[in-house]
This record gives sequence, structure tokens and C-alpha cells, in this order.
Amino acid sequence: MKLPKNFGPQGFGGMMQQMQSAMAKAKNLEEDLANERIAVDKGPVKALFNGTGELLKISIDPLVVDPEDVEALEDLIVSAVRDGFNSATELRNSRVQGIMPNLPEIPGL
Repeated sequence: MKLPKNFGPQGFGGMMQQMQSAMAKAKNLEEDLANERIAVDKGPVKALFNGTGELLKISIDPLVVDPEDVEALEDLIVSAVRDGFNSATELRNSRVQGIMPNLPEIPGL
């Protein structure tokens, strides 16, 4: 098994410091994401999510509520929810990469 670059007596201490720093930042990640707000605007349908992907609010313009065409409204709602969840996932992934940008990959982990 080949060890990652800088994984030796001198590189190990630096890697441990990086890991400890990453763990400290990760502890606050969920709280930070919960405080983020992501707005999705699909015209008559608007949604608000937090950074963990939780739907906080949805509003629908009453003018688009057509009993004869409920399917169009349902499609707008699904689209807004999908976009909000995808945005929250992208936000989480970028934050995780920001926490652990330079950690070497260790085979098998």
C-alpha cells in the first residue's frame, strides 16, 4: 500500500493539525447551514429553505390557483422544492470542501 504524499514523521503532525482544525469547523457546520436561507422563485410559487435543505416556507400566488389545472401548480411546487434541495446540497458540499480542502486521501478511508 502506498501512503499519501507527506504522510511520514514530519507530514503526519501537519496532517493531524489539519484534521483537528477540520473537526472543529465541522462541529459548527450544521448550525451554520441551519441559519442560511435559500430563496427559490418559480414565478407564482416561491419557497424558502435553510442550508440543510429544510423547507421553511412556501407561498403561492392565488391568481395561479386554477381548479381546472391543478397539475401545473403541482409541477411548479415540485420544481421549487427540487431546486431548493439541490441548492442546499450544493451549499453543504462547498462548505465541506472549504473545511477539508488540503487533506490527503488515505486509501481505504
